[in-house]
Amino acid sequence: MKLHITFFSLLLGSGSLFAQKSINQAGIKITTTPIHCDVPSEGYQADLIALTITNTTNEVKNVSYSFELYYDNNCATCGHDEYLYTQTLQPKQSLQGVCLDRNNMGLTIFDHMPAHLTKTQLTDFNIKSVTVQ
Repeated sequence: MKLHITFFSLLLGSGSLFAQKSINQAGIKITTTPIHCDVPSEGYQADLIALTITNTTNEVKNVSYSFELYYDNNCATCGHDEYLYTQTLQPKQSLQGVCLDRNNMGLTIFDHMPAHLTKTQLTDFNIKSVTVQ
């Protein structure tokens, strides 16, 4: 498994420094990108980390993974099996996390909401236990 890390600063006022993660394993590529969600009709405003998972092969692939999420420097998901996700991708298919996607769980990571709503903020994250079949 190859893991590439590039540092960037989120531009949405948080000032946080994140590592953009990229994983290539057995024909599956996983990348992360920060996104800002502002959906007034749902009363929702937050910053997320969106995953893009791409099957680069001509075969159906099942990819499983989990998250290690640190909020305010404390691991909120360590030792919790409910943060294990499985996605099935058709040949050459890509899945991408989007705001308020209630159909594809595990494609976004909550970063933070506006400071006047909550002070809790993502301080680090890892994509762990990646398996491809």
